[in-house]
Amino acid sequence: MDKPEDLFFFLVFFSGMLGGIVAFILCFVNQTNSFSSRLLAGFLITFSLFAVNFSLMTTSFFTRAPSLWRVVGFASFCYAPLAYLYVKSILQQSYRFRKLDLLLFVPALLHPISFIPFFLKPTSEKIAFIQLVAQEPYRTALEEESFLPPGSHYFIRLIMGILLLVSQVALLRKWKKKHGETMLKEQQNRDMFRWLVRFTIVMGIYWLLIVAESIYHASPSGQLVNTLIFTISGTIFFVCIYLMMQPSILYGIKGWRLPKLSEEVPIQIPEEDQEEKESRRHTLSFEQGQHYKLLLETHLHTKEPFRKAGYSLTDLSHELHIPPHQLSAFINQEYAKNFSELINGYRIDYLIRRSKESDDFNQFTLEAISKDAGFNSRATFILAAKKHTGKTPSELFRSKLVKE
Repeated sequence: MDKPEDLFFFLVFFSGMLGGIVAFILCFVNQTNSFSSRLLAGFLITFSLFAVNFSLMTTSFFTRAPSLWRVVGFASFCYAPLAYLYVKSILQQSYRFRKLDLLLFVPALLHPISFIPFFLKPTSEKIAFIQLVAQEPYRTALEEESFLPPGSHYFIRLIMGILLLVSQVALLRKWKKKHGETMLKEQQNRDMFRWLVRFTIVMGIYWLLIVAESIYHASPSGQLVNTLIFTISGTIFFVCIYLMMQPSILYGIKGWRLPKLSEEVPIQIPEEDQEEKESRRHTLSFEQGQHYKLLLETHLHTKEPFRKAGYSLTDLSHELHIPPHQLSAFINQEYAKNFSELINGYRIDYLIRRSKESDDFNQFTLEAISKDAGFNSRATFILAAKKHTGKTPSELFRSKLVKE
């Protein structure tokens, strides 16, 4: 057990650190910074904490720091709710928590409370128990140091995870049945839905392995540790690699909610209407989305505020009187772009339009026209032009600019 150089330790520890780094990027570096991306970051953080915690159990770390034993155990009750809420936030295009959503995290809050008797024990007793677990790893799953019956946490976690997974699958099926025919015509939406299905399948494999292991051993006292750790690590690698290969999934479903179904289609479940009304507190309705789109595009076309250097989402939010989190989510989902990409696209379009309409356009250098459009640097200008049109500024305006 006390072999940190072991491949097992490094694999699991590395996956935990990778998940933490990607979660940090999603929260603090990623320009999308949507509600769904923060939920995905939370999922990665909790899975990563779980992975790192288990990897440290294979070393003597906790015998040297017994006060940290089970401190991050709450994370094991968070990743299933976060996975479910992530899928739900994408499909329902929500931008904040509902009150009922927060109830899913009550077990995570209660988990550390159940270990208070252990936390209050003398250090010598903690170390003795940790050493016993090191010799008999199955005790890890039993969590005997809690004041609940042995295995209670494990079964609560398992039942909760399966129920949320089933709900996750139901959300996907319901959305595809209701909106799939129209919404999946967009490539972005097909990619997004495919990702959600694969993410759900991976979570299903995780819970299926845990259930299979439980049945095989007929109790949580079986050797669950390795199964847990390797499936957690595999899930972290899968999510991180998928994000690196297809970052566009962070933009979510493109296009806001469709209007209600035509009257010729009978409404079979009246409660859904009430659900729609409730959801509007946390999502934009079709009408709101259409209004925001008209307001945004009219403002950018007529006022051209993007020509101001350093123009930010906060600036646009103040000008349109739309909360920043709503505006950011709307841009991500309506245009499948983040704010910077949208604004830089408008800047390039402005320059293309000006090059056709202005007689004095050929009197300026690339540096000058980039500043006129609001770009902070020449490098940003070149990258934006290339991304928006597939051409560099020199290729776009070669015959219209003076030589530099």
